[in-house]
Amino acid sequence: MGQMTRLQGAAGDTDAYVAPARPAPGPPVLMLHAWWGLTEMMRDLADRLAGDGFTVLAPDLFNGTVLTTIDEAKANLGVVEPDEAAGDRLLGQVSAALDHLLALPDVTGDRAAVIGFSFGAAYGWQLVAKRPEVAAFVNYYGGIGTELPGDAEKGIRPAYLAHFAADDPYEDDAAGVPGLVARLEQESTGSAAYLYDATSHWFAEADRPEFNEDATELAYARTLEFLRANLT
Repeated sequence: MGQMTRLQGAAGDTDAYVAPARPAPGPPVLMLHAWWGLTEMMRDLADRLAGDGFTVLAPDLFNGTVLTTIDEAKANLGVVEPDEAAGDRLLGQVSAALDHLLALPDVTGDRAAVIGFSFGAAYGWQLVAKRPEVAAFVNYYGGIGTELPGDAEKGIRPAYLAHFAADDPYEDDAAGVPGLVARLEQESTGSAAYLYDATSHWFAEADRPEFNEDATELAYARTLEFLRANLT
């Protein structure tokens, strides 16, 4: 089981859940929560990944606040992310969390994977464009499009795995997914995107009514294979 720790950084201090690999050490994974906050479900997922051999750090970007309804989550975003400057501070905290993760004694290697869920995936997307230490990025329903993460001009192009919901009311361009899938298959870079039938946004979060166990387990198996291919 992991435990909470306090991280310090120029963008402000934040708490984080750290789950060391079992057995330790293991490749590093930075996990970024959805707009519900660092829920028990997210901590459980960190523990599950740790049991599969990865050292996981999940920063609490909402300072202990956990939301349960969409209205609450929307209102909270107005508090934690009211303007661009606040968004930059959050990104700074995410970047500091990556630094802390890579410095942990329970970590092997000097490159990490980032897993982001919805809100967290948006910040993961920004992070991987700035940090070449990120070898792989897993996006859970955090924006659908044909762009790839990273910064091609800077030579930053992490391996990419995307899990998208087939019936997602928060993403209106699901039609672009087949094109992205075809592009990734053609490039043969170890990247992949999947569209899960009969699912909606948050399908991989067991504490949400949208939870789909079959799709979640399939996505987890694909994520595990992807992480092992790109970090070990």
